[in-house]
Amino acid sequence: MGGAAVCLTAPDPSRRTEDVDLVIHVDQRSITADILTQRLLSSFSSEFGPVNQFGHIIPAYRLRLPNGAIQLVEVEVFDYASWPNRPQYNLQTATRVTKLINGYPVKLFSPEWLTREKMLSQYQRQGFKHSMDIEDLARLMRYCTPGKPELDFDHDQELQRALSSLLQERPRLRSGLRRILKCREIFRNW
Repeated sequence: MGGAAVCLTAPDPSRRTEDVDLVIHVDQRSITADILTQRLLSSFSSEFGPVNQFGHIIPAYRLRLPNGAIQLVEVEVFDYASWPNRPQYNLQTATRVTKLINGYPVKLFSPEWLTREKMLSQYQRQGFKHSMDIEDLARLMRYCTPGKPELDFDHDQELQRALSSLLQERPRLRSGLRRILKCREIFRNW
């Protein structure tokens, strides 16, 4: 859902990410993010190792590099049942697309969903991640279809504040964002 999803949606060889964010749906089997995390670490210990992130143990995939070295890639697992204050993680309502990656179908959040979330995260973060969120927004714009519900900012004041702040910092993004976003408060459009 984060940088890895942006890399797959809007490919750019200069864009890298250090982790993978994974949102799962808790079905009748009741496998939550915490249970999946534990199963990855216990059942697939040769592929995943534990990493302490802010006092919480998460799995990290053991990626073998061409030179034989191992690089740990953190996998952050989320589920809507455990994060009810984040309705955007509800896979029943979130817009997703399926891409073939190395011959395997992989579900990703839509470019519109990613754009909305990057709009919020660039507003909420500082430093390098703030700058990367803005660059991601610039890349994602060309993949968005205007009129999608995720791009309607008219009824969300936090999205409006985030957009206003972004345009003050990066006015060159105005025309591209105006093309895809519905926001009468700022663009007087639609």
